[in-house]
Amino acid sequence: MSENNKEKKVTKKDILKVCWRYILTFQWSWNYERMQALGFAWSILPVLEKISDTKEELIANVKRHLQFFNVFPPAGGAIIGAAAAMEAEKETPGEAVDSLKVGLMGPFSGIGDTLYAVLTRPILGVLAASLAMAGNIFGFWIMVLFGIAWGIVIKYYLFWLGYRQGNNVIDQAADEEGEGLLDKITAAATVFGITVIGGFIPDILSGLTTPLTFEREIEVEGEMVSEVVEIQNVLDDILPYMIPIALVAICYYLIQKRDWSAVSVLILLFILGFAGSYLGLL
Repeated sequence: MSENNKEKKVTKKDILKVCWRYILTFQWSWNYERMQALGFAWSILPVLEKISDTKEELIANVKRHLQFFNVFPPAGGAIIGAAAAMEAEKETPGEAVDSLKVGLMGPFSGIGDTLYAVLTRPILGVLAASLAMAGNIFGFWIMVLFGIAWGIVIKYYLFWLGYRQGNNVIDQAADEEGEGLLDKITAAATVFGITVIGGFIPDILSGLTTPLTFEREIEVEGEMVSEVVEIQNVLDDILPYMIPIALVAICYYLIQKRDWSAVSVLILLFILGFAGSYLGLL
């Protein structure tokens, strides 16, 4: 690096470069060895080039950011934003930045995965699918806007939030009693998401009924006649949508209590669907 580089300061233009590199290219170089490390290093490189006085120092700074890193990408915006702010301060030790990355990628992944995979995507996906099946093109646009929101808007907002907070991001992750605020948000979002998805069960599986019937003898005006009773009507009188609810409960039990994988449960449902249809049970 030239001697004049020492006079250079990190500008907003440099931070914007970091932001847009993160938004657009963060996962391009994902790999099984260090996952998102290369994307993180490439994203923050404009800042490292400004704060490094020599080529050797730049190489050392880049190597620090090539250590293993993996986070839910949109939530990771706050981490890379805070890291960029701390690196730009120059007097902040590199070890502090590394500790910030290691300390936050777990909690931020947890809350990010929950908000995305449990709270928003399933709910909007079901809504979009219902609209699409009804021939409403708005179902398509719901998913397009959802992708833009998570892929660009939320990343951009969280990046600048992390940049403004700097190393205070760690303090924001805990409440006044020192307990994990992110853990509480994650738990609340999980309960809310599962509750809402549970409400969609009757709509999604409304066609899951049984055609089974049985005959019984009843007395009508003193004469015994045969009556055909539909089992589905009996079940609906006891509990509407009993079969869909029971099926979901079984799947939940197998996954949570018996440690079945989601793939194993899907295979079981596939077999039950074909067998039930072939035998006339469903």
